[in-house]
Amino acid sequence: MATESPRPPKLSLDDLVQGFFGDIGPEEFLEGMEFSDLNLAEADATQATFLDCRMTNVNFGDAEAPIDLSGVRISGTEITDCRADTWTMPRGNLLHTDVSGTRIGAGVVYDSVWEKVRFTNCRISYLNLRESKLTDVEFRDCKIDEIDLDRAKVSRVAFPGSSVGVFQCEGATLGNVDIRGLEPHKISGVHSLRGATIDDTQLMLFAELFASELGITVE
Repeated sequence: MATESPRPPKLSLDDLVQGFFGDIGPEEFLEGMEFSDLNLAEADATQATFLDCRMTNVNFGDAEAPIDLSGVRISGTEITDCRADTWTMPRGNLLHTDVSGTRIGAGVVYDSVWEKVRFTNCRISYLNLRESKLTDVEFRDCKIDEIDLDRAKVSRVAFPGSSVGVFQCEGATLGNVDIRGLEPHKISGVHSLRGATIDDTQLMLFAELFASELGITVE
């Protein structure tokens, strides 16, 4: 049975109005707005909604003073050429969203729901998606140092043209997860890779990891 590919996000971003720093606040509903060239350090956007918006060249704050996006809902939105030393968005919802050319240091996005999300040409140091639910998510031409999917539910996720250094999936539930082409130097939770697709080359590369996980001695 062929591995199902992620379904792409659908966006419609016409007639956007200019958004400003002062528009952003806790539980605000922001629709059809374009935010560009902003520094959002220390902003509080907890449980806010961004619907059909565009963010370009936005700084989501440095590691000591990031914007708080806890519980945020982002839908139908395009995020381009942005930066987040720390992306603090736990328990958030990312739906029909396209992220490109963006640099993320630490992505603190555990216990989130992502559906129909595409990352393109992004650089991510650490992505904490523990206990999250991911459906139709694609990382295309991205460099990810470490991704943590422990206890996550992951369906139709792919990494075409991307690299991942550490792949964690302890206790995860995977279905149609295409990791062909990845060459992580460490995999945590090999026994949880059921539902993933690998290629012939990876089978040889991962043989030692699989044997160790199963308690098999190769001499």
